[in-house]
This record gives sequence, structure tokens and C-alpha cells, in this order.
Amino acid sequence: MTSYPEWLAAAIASDAAEGRGVLPGEIRSLAADVHVVGPARVLLLSRDDNLSLRAAMDAPVAGSVLVAAGGSASRTAMMGGLMALEMRNLGFLGIVTDGLVRDVREIRELGLGVWCCGLSPAAPQKDGPVLVGEPVAIGGVVVHDGDLVIADDDGVVVWPRARIPELLTRAEAKYHADNERLARLQGKG
Repeated sequence: MTSYPEWLAAAIASDAAEGRGVLPGEIRSLAADVHVVGPARVLLLSRDDNLSLRAAMDAPVAGSVLVAAGGSASRTAMMGGLMALEMRNLGFLGIVTDGLVRDVREIRELGLGVWCCGLSPAAPQKDGPVLVGEPVAIGGVVVHDGDLVIADDDGVVVWPRARIPELLTRAEAKYHADNERLARLQGKG
């Protein structure tokens, strides 16, 4: 698994990609001070159903960020505390979804990064169909397995896998330029 610098935050990732790959602001972190950077593992949810989530957990990719699209029309939570615990135990870094979640207190206590559109106490069905590993669209951004997900308090940015080296170089240049500017503004440079 590739490691990424700690400074790689959503804002810098967005700047490096010139605003492309930024998920909409309604997809928010459940907890403050959570930061994940890792490859996407994608799945498509059916309305009010999470069978695809279960299928993705049956074939986990440790160190990945699960991107669960298709939940925007759901009225039920796509996961709760028990599934979040299982995901953490399987090695997932976090989950990004346009759907809803429940058991918020439990999820926050786990420390698993979760970015979602809202909350619902209602449980989902488990009828399918199942679609895991195929490209999905979430918040108008197409995401493939292996694309890089950068998520923190500012939001979520997705970099296409083929452009990661280029965007990382651009992000590093932006990071250093911002630090130089900060030093000047603080009278240290």
C-alpha cells in the first residue's frame, strides 16, 4: 500500500486538481478532526438497500476508502455502528457515501472516518442488486476502484488513479508555497 504525506488535505488536493473531483458540500464528515487518504473501493447502493455494502465487506481491500454511491434517494441508513465496526476491523480507512447512516455516537467513538449526506434511524433492506468494483458517480464525480480519496473536515476530493503522481507533485508545490506565504504573513520570512 502506498503511503501519502500527512499534509495532503482536501483543500490542497482540490487546488492541485483545479477544483475537479470535489464532492458536494452536503457530503460531510460525521466527526471533527478525521482525515483519510487512500484508494477508493467503489460500490453502488440500491434505494433503501445495502446488500452491495455487505458484498464489498465480504471481499475487503484493507487500507481503502469505501465509496458507496446511489444512496441519495434512500430514506434508510445504509449502515450503522455494527457495520462500521466490522469495516474498521477489516481494515477500511473510512467510507464516503451520498446516503444516510445511523448509530452516529457509536461510529464517532470508533474513529472510522465517515462522510455522508445525513442521518436516519431506519434500517435498510438487503435485497440487492449487488454492484461492487464498477465505476460509480457520486455527487457528479465518477469514481473508479483505485482512484485516490482525500477526505477531512473540509470535504472530499477524488483524484483519478492515472493522475495521482502529477497531482501529488502539484499538491506538494502548493503546500510549500502556502507555507512560505504563511511565514511571510507571520513575519517569519
